[in-house]
Formats: sequence, C-alpha cells, structure tokens
Amino acid sequence: MIRFIISRLVQGLLVVAAVISLTYVMMALSPGSPFAKDRDMPPYVKESLNKIYGLDKPLYVQVWRNLKSFATLDFPVSYRLKGWTVNDIIAQGAPVSFTVGGMAFLIALALGIPAGALAAMRAGQLQDRSIMVAATLGVCVPSLVLGPVIALVFALRLHWFNAAGWYDADDWVLPSLTLGLISAAAVARLTRSGLRESLLADHVRTARAKGASEWMIVVRHAFRLACLPLLNYLGPLAAGLLGGSFVTETVFNLPGLGRHFISSALHKDFTVAMGLAGLFAVLIVFFNLLVDIVQAWLNPRIRLTDS
Repeated sequence: MIRFIISRLVQGLLVVAAVISLTYVMMALSPGSPFAKDRDMPPYVKESLNKIYGLDKPLYVQVWRNLKSFATLDFPVSYRLKGWTVNDIIAQGAPVSFTVGGMAFLIALALGIPAGALAAMRAGQLQDRSIMVAATLGVCVPSLVLGPVIALVFALRLHWFNAAGWYDADDWVLPSLTLGLISAAAVARLTRSGLRESLLADHVRTARAKGASEWMIVVRHAFRLACLPLLNYLGPLAAGLLGGSFVTETVFNLPGLGRHFISSALHKDFTVAMGLAGLFAVLIVFFNLLVDIVQAWLNPRIRLTDS
C-alpha cells in the first residue's frame, strides 16, 4: 500500500508538472500578447514590460521559472490584474468554488445514490421509469438553463435567497443546487446500472435464498460491488466541482475560480492560467488516488501495486 501511494504521488507530480508546462507553452505560442488591449502603447513600453515579466527570455527558461514558483507555492504576479499575484487570486476564489462545489457534490450523492438504488430495486416498475426519465432530463439540461430557472423560482418568486452575488451565508445554496441536481442525475444512472447488475449476481441469489432481508442484501452484499464503477466517476466529478464552474459562477455572479480560468485564457494571462491548471491537476491526482484506495478497501480482490 505504501509503495503504491508513493508511486502514485510521484506519477501525480509528473502529471502536474506536465500540465503546467503544456499550459504555459500553448498560451505562449498562441497569437496575441498579454498587453494586446493597450493598443496605444509604444513599442518600447511593451519591450520594457516583456523584460519586467521575463517574457523576453527563451521559452524553456520561462517554463522552468514558473515550475519552480509553483513548486514553492510562490506564484508570480498576474499580467492582467495589476497588483495581484496568482496566490491572491486562488486565495480569493478558492473558498467560493470549494464551498459551492463541495455542497454540490454532497447534494449529488444525497439525491443520486438513493434514487439510483430505488430504481434498481424496482426495475421495470413505475418508480424505475420515473427516476430514469428525471435522470435523463437532468443530464440533458445544461446549467445555463437550470440555473436561471432555479433563481427565478427560489429567488425572484419565493424570495428565499439572493438571485446573484456572494453576500450572505446562504448564497451557496442556489448554485450548489444547480450543479448538484445535474450531477445527481449522472450518479443516479450509474448507481442504478451498477446495483442492478450486482442484484443479479450469484452470491446475491444465494443470500436471498438463505432468507436475508432485501435491505440487508442491497447494503451488505450488492452495493459494495455496485459502487465500484460509480467511484471512478466520483473522483473526476469532485475535482471538477471543486475547480469551479464558469457557467454557474457567471449565472449567479460568483467570485470563484471559474471566471478567472476563462479570463486568463482569453487575455493570455500566462501565470494565472498556469496556476489554475496546476490546481485542477492536483485535485484530479488527489481524488483519483483516493478512489483507488477506497476501491481496494471495498473489494479485497483489488491489489494495490506500484505497477
């Protein structure tokens, strides 16, 4: 187990370094300049700015310098947001995105797993068909549509929450509900398919023949194996939700990481894009490692090796 974790951590560090390097290189080689909006800027001023920010150095020197800054958590300044370092941007946006994404993840689990389990236990019946229709609708409806509808009902009509902004302690509710409902639909479908297959397995039929209750069969015998495919989805889902959603954050006007991610790409803010891409890569690596460990704990036949 220890060798496996160390091996995965080393591989994860290489992945993070590759993501940071490729992000920086692709943005550096793309057309345009971080200072392109300053059209009236004299050429000598642009040359001076490039020298100040190190953009006059060879590309490999720029990449290496930014890799060292990321490794030491001492990120450089933003090219577009004057006076802001990448540390400041992440520190300002991460609590918002983490709160909204974390609560959305819990909503997805709280709604999706019971709904999928009920559908699997009532396969072919009205409950199964109703839940699957709702899940399919949830998968198909984008957050750009669902978010305004939720804001219209709960904010503008019922006046329970703010329609937008990050002012009160409950402003996470509507954006989290938007992301959570969409994610719950996919969780319900995966839970239903995995649990339905497990309920038809030989060991489950044996347990049922011995007189075990249906509840005990589902919880103790079927669900442990049924949730293995679901876990593979939950790792990237958690990282994606915590990393910030540009659409949802835009709909509800949230100061999270999502808008900085898109803004850095549009305005060629190399350092911000590098920092946010590296943060997202770290989340992916961490949650994938966590999923592997949980899968090995649920299924003893899975052996964690460093291969």
